[in-house]
Amino acid sequence: MRIIGGKHRSRQLKMVGKITTRETADMVRESVFNMLGGTVNGVVLDLFAGSGSYGLEAISRGASHATFVDLDVDAIKTIKTNANMLKEEAHATLIVKDAMKYLTLLKDDQFFDLVFIDPPYELDVYIDVISMLSSHIHPNGLVVCESKKQIVLPEAMGDFEKIKDKTYGIKRISIYEKKA
Repeated sequence: MRIIGGKHRSRQLKMVGKITTRETADMVRESVFNMLGGTVNGVVLDLFAGSGSYGLEAISRGASHATFVDLDVDAIKTIKTNANMLKEEAHATLIVKDAMKYLTLLKDDQFFDLVFIDPPYELDVYIDVISMLSSHIHPNGLVVCESKKQIVLPEAMGDFEKIKDKTYGIKRISIYEKKA
């Protein structure tokens, strides 16, 4: 697994290496970032972060900061190793916590421009997560949902409208934009 684009292009990332963590293939991540326009601006939230590949890719492509949330201590250790290897530890906040619990603790002044939601496939939490995040995403902010391809998320959820939906093998990527 590697960084696909940006200033850290081609740098290898460590994987968590546990059966409970499903790594996103380089090709899928590349397609996601192509759908996002290639570069990233602002603050990123990587929920169910695993090895941190989505958030670290975003930092490589221009994001100013990424918050990584995962309940698995080994996943957070892997993200820390990857961020240190890229010398991006100053642009990364690592949180060992259940993602849903983390969302209940967000402060009123915490906002994100891009959010990745990539839970274990047996957790169908996308609608709940987007609902909980709604007041913490800037207008025109984006939410990327990675799910198994059988899960077809609604065209709109509250202030969010689906702007992209594509399948890659067993995965589906749905991208939502918050209305301005």
